This record gives sequence, structure tokens and C-alpha cells, in this order.
Amino acid sequence: MPIEEEEYELVPVGPLRRIEKRMEKIEKGGTNNEMVKELIDVVRTNQKIIDEVVKINSEMINKVSDLNAKVSELTERMGDFLERVEVSESEPAAAIAPEQRSPEVDHRIEKLEKRINSLLLSTMKAKQIRAPMPLQRRPLPV
Repeated sequence: MPIEEEEYELVPVGPLRRIEKRMEKIEKGGTNNEMVKELIDVVRTNQKIIDEVVKINSEMINKVSDLNAKVSELTERMGDFLERVEVSESEPAAAIAPEQRSPEVDHRIEKLEKRINSLLLSTMKAKQIRAPMPLQRRPLPV
């Protein structure tokens, strides 16, 4: 037994109610020339409403299609991001052996340490707080 799909649309109710009232008025009235004009006007208004509903429906379909594409792109990006996170967790960057480091890198680290110490001292003097002992260089993990 196949399941029937039900369709739902967002439709403004105000114009439909006005048409219903006009139709009731026409049904209660006679068949004179004014009523025929009124009936034609109701048909035109009804057609405008139908055109608007079709336009809104196609716009919604387009937006849902765009949303689907964006969600697929986001899923792909998240997968790529998670792969990168897993790779970086499995290969820690700080685990470089001392013999693999270049003397240039050690020299730069020493310069940075001296600069940091001088900045700390000048900041402490500016605040007139007793300066702590300069930072001592700790050996990098092996």
C-alpha cells in the first residue's frame, strides 16, 4: 500500500477570504451586467493569487535547492577539517629531536628570550614593581 505524500504551501489567506465574500455576494445577487463584471474581476483576482502562489513556490524550491548545495559543501569542509585535526593530533609538532634542530633556530630562540626579558624589565620599571629574575632558558623536550 503506497503512502501518499501530502503537499503543504504557505498561502496568504486574506485575498482568498475577500474572493469568497465577493462570490457569496455574486451568488446572492442577480444576473445583471454589474454582476458579470464583478465575476470577471473575481476571476482576474483569483488568477493573480494563483500566479503569486506559483512564483512563491518556485522561489522556495530554488532556495531549498541552494540550501541543499550549501549543506553538502559545509559537510565536505567539516570532513576536511576533521581529517586535518586528526593528522595534527597524531603528529605533534614539538617533538623535534635536538640534533634535528638547526643552530640558526637555537640562535633565534635565544634572541627572542633576550628580547622578552628586556620587555619584561622595561614594563616592570614603568610600573615601578620589583622585577623578578629574568627567565631562564629551559631545555626543549626531546
